Amino acid sequence: MIQGRITTVLGDDINTDDIIPAFRLQQSNDPEYFATYAFEKFDSEFRSRCSEREGNVVLAGKNFGCGSSREQAVYALLYNRVACVIAASFPDIFYRNSLANGLTLVAVPDRSGLGMGDELEVDLAAGSIRNRTRGTAIPFSMKAEDRRTFQAGGMTARVRAHLEEILTKR
Repeated sequence: MIQGRITTVLGDDINTDDIIPAFRLQQSNDPEYFATYAFEKFDSEFRSRCSEREGNVVLAGKNFGCGSSREQAVYALLYNRVACVIAASFPDIFYRNSLANGLTLVAVPDRSGLGMGDELEVDLAAGSIRNRTRGTAIPFSMKAEDRRTFQAGGMTARVRAHLEEILTKR
């Protein structure tokens, strides 16, 4: 169960260059570095809002994470304590990068029941977003395999846990 608050609301077609500008990519190979520059040209208050709490939720329109395949965009969100991105849709490459690194993405076509400041419980197992602020629930669907991977903390974490399980059974 993911608990958090919507701290950022964005529109359609937020691209990876909006999330982390291209010129920052060559300046470091440390994933945490990219958090410092998240949305620097697009939403200058993003970092300060995210620094106030754990469990930040980004709410966006369609095609969130479009553009290049830069994995650094996922790092910029993760290291700003973003627990979940809820959007109408995600491009496949951004979805795969998020799945690999444990940034939970939930596709919800109608986000009209969600808004800035809402306190949420995202239950991946039940396929439901409970809006504690408004007393409503929004269902969503997700492939079972993706759900298990997000619940495990990403593909890397899931593989690591599986290997540890194998090694401890020896």
